[in-house]
Formats: sequence, structure tokens, C-alpha cells
Amino acid sequence: MKMTTKKMMGLLAVAAPLMATQAVAEIEGSITAGYSTDYEFRGATLGEDLAEASVALSTEVNGFTIAGNVWYASTNDNDAFVDNEADYTLSVSKSFGAVNASLGYIYYSYPEFAESNTQEIFLTVSTEIYAGITGTVTGYYDFDLFDGWFMYADLGKSFTVNDQLALNLNAGIGAYESYTGFANAMNHYYMKAGLAWTPKENLTVTPFLKYTVADSDFPSEFTAADPLGTGDGGENIVGGVTISVAF
Repeated sequence: MKMTTKKMMGLLAVAAPLMATQAVAEIEGSITAGYSTDYEFRGATLGEDLAEASVALSTEVNGFTIAGNVWYASTNDNDAFVDNEADYTLSVSKSFGAVNASLGYIYYSYPEFAESNTQEIFLTVSTEIYAGITGTVTGYYDFDLFDGWFMYADLGKSFTVNDQLALNLNAGIGAYESYTGFANAMNHYYMKAGLAWTPKENLTVTPFLKYTVADSDFPSEFTAADPLGTGDGGENIVGGVTISVAF
């Protein structure tokens, strides 16, 4: 399933009225590039040597944050499930007191595996639980290829080292529900540490390390030779770095 002109026009039709609500709205954005030793997605490895880049834009409209993001990734792995991928995301966010909520849409595009292209909607809710610890719950509903749910629960906290450094720690779990071809259960848990260095106000460099453990009921790797997945869970350690410029 390719990103057809109708689908692209549909996305623009959704976004345009929201963006046009205010004739002159301040637009913020960022450009990010990064590298990871592996492409880890929901507890499974989709390829090695991942290079990625993204462009994000957002604006405030009547108390809502309207955001759009295009993410492109490519693996340097001849046997990878994902050679190239482009994801398109639109979201609307708003704070309700101490609770932040975001509703969005994602289109996943795989040029070499067009039969795997799919679409999701998602809802994210987050709030500070205690002493700077943020709890986040996200539910993704694939209404296209898989007709099922994937859910994340995450705890995160940032520690300020100095004016330029912050240590960001996260831990969480992911689970499938009524997802075609997968068991209904927790499929992995993870821990992640990132050291965000901001040498300039709009420039952030973040080396990171992520440790995941996939449940034995789930494949730990997807390849071009076996797109249905192989393995019975297991551990995975991913390292990488991202560079982001805000404007």
C-alpha cells in the first residue's frame, strides 16, 4: 500500500484548517539526525546500523499544540527487514491541569516492503507522579494491517548535572492486545539512559544506551528472509547518538 495522493491530501485536509485557525501563528520546529547500532522497534530488532533523520513542526492554536513530524530511517544491513522507512505523524496535544494528553495519527511506509505499510492512531497521557518522575501511558491502534493495539507504560526522570548536561532515565513495558499474528501479553520491557548535552541553546547532542528484554512468546528479530519473525525473545542492547537543532 503506497502513500497515495488521496492519503496525502487527506492528511493536509486535516492539518490545514487547524493550522489556519490563527492567521499569524508562531511555528517552532526541530531537525534531528542520529545513529543506532540496531533498529529496535517494540522489543524486536529490524536491522543493524540505523541512520535516521526527522523534521518536526508545531504551533499553538487556541490552547492546543498542533504538531507534524516526518521521520526517515535507513539500515546498513543486507538482511534487514527495514532497508528504508518513512513515517508521517500528525498530533494534537493539550494540557488539562497536571495532565498532558496527545491524540495523533501515524502512517508507516516501507518502500521495499509496501505490503507492510500500515496506519495507526494513538493516545498519550502523561503526568508528574512524584518528585519529578513522569508517568506516561500510550495506546496505539492499528486500524489498517493488523487491527490491534500496542500499549506502552513508561516512567521517566531527568537529573540536571549542570547548565549544559542532563541525565535522562526511562524504564517501561510494552504489550500487544488483539494484534493479528501476536500473542496478547507483555512483549518486552526496557531501560534507557541518555546524556543530553546542550552546548548552545538550540543544539542538543544525546548519546544513549537502551536495554530491552523481549518475552519468550514474541520474535526477537525480523529479517527480509523471514518477515514473520524469528527467535523466542531475549535481550538486546542498543547504543547510539542523536543531534537535534531547534528553531
